[in-house]
Amino acid sequence: MRSLANQFGWLTLFIGGVLAINLGVASAQNLGSGVKESGPQTCSLCDLRYRSYLGAKLDGSDFHGSYLFNANFTRSSLVSVNFESAFMVLAEFERADLTNANLAKANLGKTSMYGATLRGARMIFVDLEEAYLEAAELTGADLTAANMPQVRMPRVFASGALMRSANLKESDLSEGNFRGANLEGANLAGANLANADFSMANLRDANLRGANLTGANFSYSTLLNANLTGADASKATLYGTNMKGAKFIDANLKGAHIASVIKIGTDFCNAQMPDGKVGKCTGKSATSKSKKPPAK
Repeated sequence: MRSLANQFGWLTLFIGGVLAINLGVASAQNLGSGVKESGPQTCSLCDLRYRSYLGAKLDGSDFHGSYLFNANFTRSSLVSVNFESAFMVLAEFERADLTNANLAKANLGKTSMYGATLRGARMIFVDLEEAYLEAAELTGADLTAANMPQVRMPRVFASGALMRSANLKESDLSEGNFRGANLEGANLAGANLANADFSMANLRDANLRGANLTGANFSYSTLLNANLTGADASKATLYGTNMKGAKFIDANLKGAHIASVIKIGTDFCNAQMPDGKVGKCTGKSATSKSKKPPAK
């Protein structure tokens, strides 16, 4: 009898679990059905691919770890929504309000976030590879260690954003506002920063090899130990900039405005200087230039 009772108990638990799962799936299927949602929704670890939340008001919702491939959140209100670890490749967030949203460790590869508001958003370790963020607002957003290669974000407003150790290789940041942003150790190799504003920004130890910096503003910024080898900084403004230990090897500085800077140990080897002269090679650069190729 005891064995039968135990078996009946396990059967009850199993049926209850199946019903709970079915109810969860049914709830997930109802979400994004085309009807404008209103109020916070809770559907973590749900399969919500291709769902439309166009113009929905979902402030405070929880989509933690959900599968939102190609979902549509265009013009939706997503204030303080939890998207942590969600999979949102090819999703649409155009002109959506993601103020203070949690997007940490989310996969947003190739998403469209044109004109989206991400003010104060938590985006550490987020994947934004090849995403489109033109004219988006990232004021005060935390993108520490974000993976953002080949991201398109011209005319973005990212004043005060935290982008330490972010990978922005070959990205388009042209005409963006990064005043006071922290990009310490960021990888900006081959990136387009033309006419962007990096005044008072922290670019210490940043990799800017081969980057396009034409017309960019680095007034009162920190380029301490930054690598600008082969960068095009023509017509850039470097007023009051800390360039101590920075490498401008083979860089183009024609027409650049350089004044009141700290340039102790700055390497201008073979750089095209503002006065038309070529920078002298000293120290390690001179040694490497003087080395003869090994005999064949």
